[in-house]
Amino acid sequence: MSPKGLNQRFNGSAVQFLQQVLANLLTLRIHSTQEILHPYSTTFKRIRILDSTTFQPPDQFASHYQGSGGSSHTAGVKIQLEYDLLSGKFLHVYVGEGRENDKTFGSTSLLTIQPKDLYIRDLGYFDLHDLQKMNDEGAYYVSRLKLNSRIYRKNDEPEFFRNGTVKKGTLFIQLDTEELMNQLQPGQTLEISEAYIGLYQKLPARVISHRLTEVQTEKRLKEQAKKE
Repeated sequence: MSPKGLNQRFNGSAVQFLQQVLANLLTLRIHSTQEILHPYSTTFKRIRILDSTTFQPPDQFASHYQGSGGSSHTAGVKIQLEYDLLSGKFLHVYVGEGRENDKTFGSTSLLTIQPKDLYIRDLGYFDLHDLQKMNDEGAYYVSRLKLNSRIYRKNDEPEFFRNGTVKKGTLFIQLDTEELMNQLQPGQTLEISEAYIGLYQKLPARVISHRLTEVQTEKRLKEQAKKE
């Protein structure tokens, strides 16, 4: 079949067909490892993994799919995919412009949140308000922290006014993350089981810090150099 003939046949029905083929293939692959995931089903109702990918179509599509401006191409397409790792079912499949923000879509997908859901997302979806909503709804999350995030612990000896009212500014103590990391040797991990993150809302969380090894650090620096 020629490229022209393929383009003529690529209509809405063809798109749905290819989406279903992809869904079936991934479902078969996920189910092949179901015995590994089975222990988690007693703790979590769903394990929701959300990620996105982008690609650049020809610039003539920029009027419909505008790019993010980070490359020489003016057009860009972003695909958002969320699926449940326990059942292998797709929860969201969305195709939009390359300039669209991951965090915005991540907030939209919370409309289907349920208790005992586990959300796994990368740093591009990080939003404290979303994490607070997950916590309020009885759901769980695994996420990296942004560099400017603040970490606190409860103050065992807060200060009080003369009338006995506690001074709110003394309820929590901010931790010096740089100092904590300097105490670790390369490859060591530190877990703070009862921590709080955020500036105002003080979201309860379990924070795990890991100091990179020399090999991991060198790899990160090389990747950063390529991006720059």
